[in-house]
Amino acid sequence: MRKFRFYGWVLTALMVSALAACGGGASGTSGSGVSTGAAAKAASGSGGITGRVIDIATGAPLSGVSISAGSSTVKTDSNGVYTLNEPAGSYTLQASTSGYLNTWQMASVTSGSAATVNWSLTKKYGNQAIPAAKMNYVVLAWNDLGMHCDQDDYSYFMILPPYNTLHAQVIQRGGEGASVVTSGITVSYVFPKKTNTALHTNFWQYAAQYGFNAPVNTGISGTKLAGDMTVDSNKLGFVATGIPLSPYDDDGTWDPYGTATITVKDSSGNVLQTANVVAPVSTELMCSNCHGTANPMLDILQKHDKDSGTTLANDYASKIVHACSECHSDNALGAAGKPGVESLSLAMHNFHKDKMTYTAAAATMTPSCYNCHPGPKTQCLRGQMSRAGKSCQDCHGDMSAMTSGMQGGRQPWLQEPQCGTCHGSAHAENANTLYRNSVLRNSIEGDMNGKIYCEACHNSTHAEFTSANPADPTIPNKFQGDDYWIWSCTVCHNNENGSSMHAGGTSGSTTISSSGGDSSSTSTTTSNTGGDSSSTSTTTSNTGGDSGSTTNYYTGGD
Repeated sequence: MRKFRFYGWVLTALMVSALAACGGGASGTSGSGVSTGAAAKAASGSGGITGRVIDIATGAPLSGVSISAGSSTVKTDSNGVYTLNEPAGSYTLQASTSGYLNTWQMASVTSGSAATVNWSLTKKYGNQAIPAAKMNYVVLAWNDLGMHCDQDDYSYFMILPPYNTLHAQVIQRGGEGASVVTSGITVSYVFPKKTNTALHTNFWQYAAQYGFNAPVNTGISGTKLAGDMTVDSNKLGFVATGIPLSPYDDDGTWDPYGTATITVKDSSGNVLQTANVVAPVSTELMCSNCHGTANPMLDILQKHDKDSGTTLANDYASKIVHACSECHSDNALGAAGKPGVESLSLAMHNFHKDKMTYTAAAATMTPSCYNCHPGPKTQCLRGQMSRAGKSCQDCHGDMSAMTSGMQGGRQPWLQEPQCGTCHGSAHAENANTLYRNSVLRNSIEGDMNGKIYCEACHNSTHAEFTSANPADPTIPNKFQGDDYWIWSCTVCHNNENGSSMHAGGTSGSTTISSSGGDSSSTSTTTSNTGGDSSSTSTTTSNTGGDSGSTTNYYTGGD
């Protein structure tokens, strides 16, 4: 039995729309690129399956891809479109072509209508030499959320303080004895271009009024912009919690993807390994889309006073500032708020849910969530799922669904969408645990269980490898020689060439209905080239912004 055998696994996220197509005589293509004539032909009698196949990285259509349903196989045309004339029934489809990962997904065909199954394929990988093979230590490092929110100005009110968190696991490479190291070493971090946040924020001028005893360039948790990381509560790695980062470099450059240098030293001060990791933070909240460009912060206070009977604008004029969490509970800050007042998350989604079309700027924002979340320049949603066509609403529901979910008892920040809902139990979070706190529990040989964080290999939410932003994959770039998730055993093990990590991996399909959004069904499929190619199906109802009902607990910052 290997003491710590490290496998990589293959994930190909796909966005699949299973839509009922009505018969019609018009020719041409639908928005997905599927021929409406082909869909109508399939729908006219026996049903059928139509769809389009693209490259997940470029969006280019892929011709000559074989789409199989049992004994039936067709190839995509020059536009990446295919049609399978299958009768009513349930099918496990496979897409295969040279140079790309084989991928499977489920499809259900009903008599008289066509199912639309689109594919986003990932190129094969793994022929390169693995750089870590010549190293003694490896550092797997990541940011916890994929993006933290900050404010350019704290003189009016505070939503959230400057707050960022980095994690790192140090692995001593070996054959059967590779191990996670948490003692006898120091792990430090520094941001070479971000050494003085106070140059570009007035947070510390108002920190005391917001209830924080935080010296300049020190976070509300006492963490500084550079220093030693501490061993985390699970004793599996190191963490720096509440780093007071700004998206601005010292020279004023706005860079929401600033990079930290992680340095690992032994007890004698010898450097064992270094690595760079991004710590995303953005001030791009886009309040001006609805509250005007002249002074959106003051406009927010004035409208709050008008709607809620508060005196925030007068308080501002008297140089009195308030944190939203004084009245609105906020699990991100551990703030209880006031009885009878909606939580901050509920208040924001509930009040604004019917106002995203009030101005042209808000109505034309794509995705609409970028009206409040970072943002058209930041491009927070950039990970593998986004590249495969998944939207914010596919996991969280729309604003009405978010509202109804929280009104029904869902706790924002503590209960979030579940990976296992779409990707199956083999790739699910730990019970009662958020993804960012979960660890591998189903390694093939069992001896890796409980040792590696999910985010150590797959990166954080909204930025899952492979990310569209080249600032994200610094860890796989250095140690694996590509920008994929950590899939190679050689990253941590000598003379190991395996590429499958999770036992029982399957392709999965999910049907999700959102009470406040699109009622059409959607399906997501993963490709596991090192494991079971069978398929499983899970159906959930997304009525509250949480794809799954498992309770998760997270205390801390943003």
